[in-house]
Amino acid sequence: MKQVIALFIIAMFTLSCDDLLEIDAENSLSGDVLVDQESMESALNGAYYNLFGMNDGSDGGELLGGDFKLIATLLTRQVNLEVSWDETNAPGYEDFVRKSVLETNIRVEANWRRAYETINIVNDILANLDVVSDASARDRIEGEARAIRGILYFEMVRLWAPQYEGNAGDPAIPLLTEPITSVGQIVTPTKATVSAIYSQVESDLNAASSALQSGETNDDRISYYACQAYLAKVAMQKNEYFDAETFLNNVINGPYEMAGAPTAGFTNSSNSSEDILAVQQTPASNTGINTSGLSAFFNSFNDFGSTFRIQPSSLNSDFLANNPIFSDLDLRRQIDSAATQIDNVQEMYYLDAVNTNSISSSKYLRSTDVIPLIRLPEMYLDRAESRFEQDPFVIDPGALNDLNQVRIRSGLSALQIADFGGDANRFYDSIIVERNRELLYEGVIFHDLKRQAANGLNVFITSSRLDPLDDRFVLPIPQSECDASPGLCD
Repeated sequence: MKQVIALFIIAMFTLSCDDLLEIDAENSLSGDVLVDQESMESALNGAYYNLFGMNDGSDGGELLGGDFKLIATLLTRQVNLEVSWDETNAPGYEDFVRKSVLETNIRVEANWRRAYETINIVNDILANLDVVSDASARDRIEGEARAIRGILYFEMVRLWAPQYEGNAGDPAIPLLTEPITSVGQIVTPTKATVSAIYSQVESDLNAASSALQSGETNDDRISYYACQAYLAKVAMQKNEYFDAETFLNNVINGPYEMAGAPTAGFTNSSNSSEDILAVQQTPASNTGINTSGLSAFFNSFNDFGSTFRIQPSSLNSDFLANNPIFSDLDLRRQIDSAATQIDNVQEMYYLDAVNTNSISSSKYLRSTDVIPLIRLPEMYLDRAESRFEQDPFVIDPGALNDLNQVRIRSGLSALQIADFGGDANRFYDSIIVERNRELLYEGVIFHDLKRQAANGLNVFITSSRLDPLDDRFVLPIPQSECDASPGLCD
């Protein structure tokens, strides 16, 4: 019998939503449970649970709320000089810091398995939409399901495939859009091209935008605005900056506003005013407490300190020549040295409670805090860059205004066109530096580096200053998958 995506098929038998897929007497996976709106809503909740990375045990992939942020952050950092990582308390992650990721890496396997498990759930939902009689509910369920699938394929193609620019025709990852509900449907998968994956992502997110356009902002779900934000990120990854600006206009003109201070966008029990998409956590449902999840890795208020610690040189190093990442006036640079417990932390960074010669980030302090996935400041910086790229020989006033929105909130003075002496390249450098200041340790900079390198920008902040387009920055397909599907990993 041929096998397909063996890892996630096995995982289906032990899904957190036990009634989603059941094994019948003929050893088949039955989708008959999706018979009405209630069962469809339950399945959709299960897909969200996976997408947001709610803790699924030590072998679970944390996806958006964990590993997709953490792996991307580790890949951009140089071990010892910029960060320290405690492999003892979090095995499997050190490979990303060393830039030597093997097919047997347990984090690669866990996230691959959970991602395709989730994709199969939403494929099953989309195949059974006719069981929902209420048209409004059916549109919403379809929109959210297609958004989940589009977001997952986008995140996966950025991690497991080469950069779109210059590699659109290269093989990427398997593209599955039909549900696997019986063992007899299992076939050996093949890789779709980078271009094909991006086309599916755009199709799903556009359809989701249409279906969700009349809906609410949905603090705990994917909204129209989140779909538009992701479409903007897709367009930027493809260097399609006019389209990106259109999507960004829709988001920025939406119901969001910048929080009053840089720290106000984090460590919140509910969404802040700038959260466009965020993971809601509770004591009973979170991405990890003691041994996994961003709060466990970044929080130093335990017996061993932060698993992930920032070296002072990382905050003060130059990302571009003659452009220090933080000036003395920047509120994001302040370090709280008096914090002895979580409730004392008031700044963006604090001295590690155990390893006091290193720094911890306060962006992810508690396992009950909201984890921001897309924030309004990122949208302003995206639009600034998109506007610049459409005419890179001039300093666009609108792009400058977008840049200043983030600068002013951070305690910095507004820049004027005259400050750049007519040099548009200096203005672009300011945008890139501001992205690194604002989005540090949010999993964004890694993808910035790849698309900017493909666009000819020489910004290397990775181990040994390697080219971000180097093959070692493409995650391998797990060995278990290769063993189950001969030819997939050739």
